[in-house]
Amino acid sequence: MKKIPGHFLIIAGCVMVMVAGCVMPVTAAVCDGPPTSQSFILFSGGCDRSPQVLPCTQGFIIPALPSSGGDFPTQYYLDFGDGSSPYYGTVDGVTHTYTAPGQFTLKYMAGTQCDLWRQGTYVMNIPAPENYTTVNPGCAPSRPMAGFTGTPVSGFAPLTIRFTSTSSGADAYAWRFGDGGTSPALNPSHTYVTPGTYSVSLEARDSCTGTVNRADRLSYITVTATAGTLTISSTPSGATVFIDNFVRGITPVTLTDTATGSHTLLLTRAGYDDYSRTFIIEPSTPATIGATLTKSITEPTPRPSLSYGSIAITSLPPGATVNLDGVQRGAAPAVIPDVLPGNHEVSLSLQGYDDWNQAVSVGSGQTAAINAILITTAARTGSLAVTSDPAGAEIYIDDGFKGVSPATISGLSAGTHTVSVKLQGYAENTTSINVTAGQTGRFPAVLQKIHTLSVMDILLAAGVVLMIVAIAVVVMFRADTKKE
Repeated sequence: MKKIPGHFLIIAGCVMVMVAGCVMPVTAAVCDGPPTSQSFILFSGGCDRSPQVLPCTQGFIIPALPSSGGDFPTQYYLDFGDGSSPYYGTVDGVTHTYTAPGQFTLKYMAGTQCDLWRQGTYVMNIPAPENYTTVNPGCAPSRPMAGFTGTPVSGFAPLTIRFTSTSSGADAYAWRFGDGGTSPALNPSHTYVTPGTYSVSLEARDSCTGTVNRADRLSYITVTATAGTLTISSTPSGATVFIDNFVRGITPVTLTDTATGSHTLLLTRAGYDDYSRTFIIEPSTPATIGATLTKSITEPTPRPSLSYGSIAITSLPPGATVNLDGVQRGAAPAVIPDVLPGNHEVSLSLQGYDDWNQAVSVGSGQTAAINAILITTAARTGSLAVTSDPAGAEIYIDDGFKGVSPATISGLSAGTHTVSVKLQGYAENTTSINVTAGQTGRFPAVLQKIHTLSVMDILLAAGVVLMIVAIAVVVMFRADTKKE
């Protein structure tokens, strides 16, 4: 499979979009939709014409026009329909060699950098050459196993995540990122632009047999609204902090949920002049403001009195125990009243799920909302099914005894583990197994019998040795006698 030279593709692409003009792609992503249209061109080869010679190499061009908002296509996919590995790349042209005649349904796609795709199909008929002998190469049995990881799995929008397939036995892939984006790449990068929680799935397929296996991770990605960290202090401390006319605490205070952009800060303290200024929050750069207050020589301006706030907490699943600043405050869903303005630590715990922790800023007279999605501990661990021939062998994982085969050991951390299977009279079978979170791996251990000598075997061997020694002594004695 070869890529078509880039200069030809540029010319061909310009011809295809001549009506709209040959425009170079822009880098800004609008993410409004997939390419508006896509073409399919048979270029060189003539595999669909008769008479024909096989093998035959056919060229394809699959150019596409930008989305209505101006997102240019940046990635292309072509399934050749003959059971071979599909093409995926950044060039809209490729060649492929067919080895047999037949009718092939080709699936082609073009996608933007936002992973929004336009797709189509084309049926190509390759006639059999004269005197052609049919060859059925067949497909080897295949059992694809889908699996994947993502890094990072949480952060502020826009959040770009690098996904890595850990699948085996597959050569074609179909990702669904949970926000409408898809990808046929092996290891794609995907950018989430809208805050929320997203489930991700991967279908791993063996193109030859068509066998598919799917891996799903529910609520795998958490994207939070773009915010920055703001630390405010004053000399002297104890000033009331107003941001955009809302009370956010008493200095010194650190706020982690201040939206990006421009804001107005006001500090007030009895006996001191008001301190005010504007500032800008950037998501990747923590902001620090230190204010020196000046003693007042005029009557203070009346300000709203500082009042308590509250925190409304929900959890999925419900029923998680709620702790506020280390003190238990009931179970979610719950509303915690009479919370002093400022920063507080909220933690949730529920059996079978990872502990959940978050800092929250409570404003005067305001209710802060927390919607916690708990992650089951099973999402971080996997299982391993161990069998042995013969059965009844002891199973050790990372030198720890885990039971007798056959057995399925659950709660194993994702990653590589050393597995040993031991049975008296048989050689130990030890190997390294990679455990994938949320999946069950398999280790069928075949044990080799150790052949040991019985007591009778030892006595017979000893008798043979004694006989050989006796013969040697007799021979030496006769030799000495002849010398005399």
